[in-house]
Amino acid sequence: MSHHNQPTTEWADRHRRALTTRHTHEDVLTDRQFELLLEACSVLPAPHDFEARFICLLAGRLGLRAGEIAHFQTTWVNWNRRTIRIPQHEPCQCGYCQRQARQEATHNSGLSVEGAIESRWHPKTVASARLIPFDLTLRLELCLERFANRYDAFPRSRSTINRRIQAAATEADLPGRVYPHCLRATAASYHAYKGVAPVPLQALMGWSDLATAQKYIRISGTATADALRRVHHR
Repeated sequence: MSHHNQPTTEWADRHRRALTTRHTHEDVLTDRQFELLLEACSVLPAPHDFEARFICLLAGRLGLRAGEIAHFQTTWVNWNRRTIRIPQHEPCQCGYCQRQARQEATHNSGLSVEGAIESRWHPKTVASARLIPFDLTLRLELCLERFANRYDAFPRSRSTINRRIQAAATEADLPGRVYPHCLRATAASYHAYKGVAPVPLQALMGWSDLATAQKYIRISGTATADALRRVHHR
């Protein structure tokens, strides 16, 4: 009898976890909240103000991961094509990459720390190496141009990205948690609402699975309502 009930029990457990586990898309910022976050960046002391704005725009509108921002190089930018190229590999010896390399070597007996460092830095997945257009708004273009005028590469550590976002979120007095991945989810939701189809959205965000893009298209129910209203109210 207990064997017969096991699949039902497992399904119930999975369903219960799904109801209680908080997902990143639940922390997506509205357009208003995102604008408040950007406004709050300007209140921070220099150069934190510009760094926070750069982080928020690249994560919250172009969908870059925190690790991609931390390793951002101006050589990734093609000014003629107005694109950012996230490379498959970028040599790096930063503290974050060294810690990750030691962790990888610890969990892989055939891998030395030196060998792990040689593969650093690399994006999260193969699909993460991608081209991202940044001429979506003048605000994005100007931010990147000003960044290139100041820096050759992002000048801070991976952990600083979290601190800059948190400082801006605190200044904006936003409810809930604001963190790098919720800004990335905010970018996905923003483009889904604008009507970007699943395949281009997948390419923009660097997802391995198309189902992830389709999830954001489904979540953006407001876009569906707007599309229906445009048809029926004209």
